[in-house]
Amino acid sequence: MNKLLSGCLFTRDRKKFDNLREKANSFNINFNGRNIIQDDIFRIMINYAKIKEMPLELLRFPISDKEMCACTFVRRGRIFVLINTRMPLSKQIFAAAHELYHVFCYLDDDAQELILKGSILKSETIEESSNEIEELLANAFAGLLLVPADILNEQIGIYKIQTKKMSMTDVLMLMEIFAVPYKAIILRLYEDGLISESQAEKMIEIPTEELQKNMKITGLAKRYETSTEEICQFGSLETNMLINETHENVMGSRLESDKFRIQEIKESLMRQE
Repeated sequence: MNKLLSGCLFTRDRKKFDNLREKANSFNINFNGRNIIQDDIFRIMINYAKIKEMPLELLRFPISDKEMCACTFVRRGRIFVLINTRMPLSKQIFAAAHELYHVFCYLDDDAQELILKGSILKSETIEESSNEIEELLANAFAGLLLVPADILNEQIGIYKIQTKKMSMTDVLMLMEIFAVPYKAIILRLYEDGLISESQAEKMIEIPTEELQKNMKITGLAKRYETSTEEICQFGSLETNMLINETHENVMGSRLESDKFRIQEIKESLMRQE
């Protein structure tokens, strides 16, 4: 069996997977209203923390190390989530949902891992799974949250996709709809019994070059497989600066100095190789 399939939570611990499905469905109902999430995941994460009365700073900017997808940590009673915008947007969305699981465990279940050691998400964990149970849980939660079973079946029906004859174009269409990485869609189809193990294995083994070629031909999922390294967001920092400027809470010279420094940081990040 392929490493991704054999190593996923669904294969390794079905009971935990089923329990997690219930948590993901409940979260979706309470904080999303059963909409298809896509890049709303960033807004949902911030709003969830707000409802839980916990300050959360979402940082999105390019990092030269493409293996580092995201990280989360807690400092002085505030949660910081960093997403690497040098990754394709679909991977950023999945990484945010993965990190949301760690935030959820901290705020809803009082798990202390974020305070004790934080979370670092590497590209390999998304692409090939992990040996750490918490990372498996976070991956499964991200997939279940972003691609709920009922909505997945609904979209398959709407687009008349024949799961027993699932084509690459069909998978790209589902990637376009849910804005998640290719392997994440394959895994969700397999978890819900919509494709067989042999189908999943064959699809996972398709070379990246062939996928990209088909994206170019069909135009499907192309926008989500493009990086957004032009995005440099520093949580509430710039919003607070604007508030201070509007209400004249800080001297003009200090504001200009801070704006200049932030622009320097942004330009430095964009220059990274």
